[in-house]
Amino acid sequence: MKPSRSLRALFGVSVLGLVGVGSVARADLLYFRKGGDAQLPARIEGNRLIISMPDGQVNLSRDCVRKLVSGFSPEADWPERLRLVQSRDFDAKFAAAWWALENGLTKEAGVLVRELHRLGPKHASTARMASALDRLEQPCPDPDLTAFQKAIGIEVTVTRGPHVILLHQHSESEASERIAVLEKVITGFYLLFAADGIELLAPRRRLVSAWFAEKKDFLAFLHAEQADAFATTRGYFHPTWAAVVAFDARSTEEQRNARSKLAARREEVERFDRQLEAAPARARIRIELGGEPVRTVGRSEAKAAIARVESEITCETMLLDLDRRSIDLGTAAHEMIHQLAAESGLVPRHDAFPAWLHEGLAAQFEVIRGGRWSGVSRAHDLRLPDWRKIQDPIPLERLVRDAGFGHGYQRDLYAQAWALVYYLRTWHSREFLTFLDLLRGPDSGDPGSLATGRGDRVFGAFQRAFGSDLVALERDWRAFMATVKTPLEQNRPAEEKVPGAVGRGTGRKS
Repeated sequence: MKPSRSLRALFGVSVLGLVGVGSVARADLLYFRKGGDAQLPARIEGNRLIISMPDGQVNLSRDCVRKLVSGFSPEADWPERLRLVQSRDFDAKFAAAWWALENGLTKEAGVLVRELHRLGPKHASTARMASALDRLEQPCPDPDLTAFQKAIGIEVTVTRGPHVILLHQHSESEASERIAVLEKVITGFYLLFAADGIELLAPRRRLVSAWFAEKKDFLAFLHAEQADAFATTRGYFHPTWAAVVAFDARSTEEQRNARSKLAARREEVERFDRQLEAAPARARIRIELGGEPVRTVGRSEAKAAIARVESEITCETMLLDLDRRSIDLGTAAHEMIHQLAAESGLVPRHDAFPAWLHEGLAAQFEVIRGGRWSGVSRAHDLRLPDWRKIQDPIPLERLVRDAGFGHGYQRDLYAQAWALVYYLRTWHSREFLTFLDLLRGPDSGDPGSLATGRGDRVFGAFQRAFGSDLVALERDWRAFMATVKTPLEQNRPAEEKVPGAVGRGTGRKS
């Protein structure tokens, strides 16, 4: 049994604290004066803002931020949420476990699921979820990588998690971060479908991923595999190798150009700092930094200008890195879902699901906020702006029939696929499960059932699950999507809330 909407509302909404910069002790939504925003745990210490990144702390001047909002860190909120439900009934506790799962706290969700299973062993959902956790605890051996390593054509380091083996060209800390995200995605995937009544096969061996440092090596692999149609993608699940391949976003021209500009600004600041140190103590210094007007100032003002520009460069570097993580880790999570769909038996044959369902379902798991996996079916910080930019959306019936889908990445179609699955899972969860059951059923593999074409088969199953009035369903879908906002959008400074404005939600500059 899933929690009711009223229980989800009670346990799934954090309390907001909109407070001035001078009085903040904790912040989770950060809006920067020079542009850009981020959803990250942070705290104020004197005149400094200490931000917790996945790989360490970033120290900024408090003057860098224009607005801070607390109450949007699931990790920080969980202990109090758990304390509050300890004295409540079973349904309230299950709702809390579901909240943890949907917010990426898979370990915390698993602990509570185990407790609930002990309290109510006959509760169907928790029994299936506990069973899924048991299956995931079974050891996974390595697959034979000899042929795949030869095929990827690069020297790699191998790093392992309980269910993932990663072939990569990165530091161990970066590889471990990627594996940690993928392990959370795997647990979230199995718990989600177990709760929904779909019990899946656990991985029999570690799931293979290759992470290229350079885009050119990724493209070379695709070319060698006669998969050039996927050259526009950032990652690809190769069904023959049963492996995911992806490349580091830092190797793209956009990231390299941005990092080169930041490096040039750092050199400019260091040069000026050396000149300042060599100048006489009472000298007046001509300053030209960070595009500010040229002026002549004293030593203390010059040092303050250096500190301010250094903080701005640190902030922009952080936002750029958050952007990279949202792309890299989001891609890894997305492709992992394709891999799991095949490995677990969720999709009995690849063509049992239409392309829009494959991609839309994978997109439900790809939201990365502050460099951390955010869980299942979140308002999507990257797909949502893409959805809003669509000029000529495909009508629902044509989308259900997979019109326009083919090889390669198409931004608008992927955004529509994400939005449709997001809506169906959020507002029509029972009908969505019926739809999956119809596609997964034994008749889905009967050649006779495919005689009129896969599009007709999928469309027929869709109408059986959601009804024949697709005009009303599409109207409701689009009305619902018009209300969807990310946390960063909901709390954006009032002067920035203009019609059509979209939030980045990941740390990108606006």
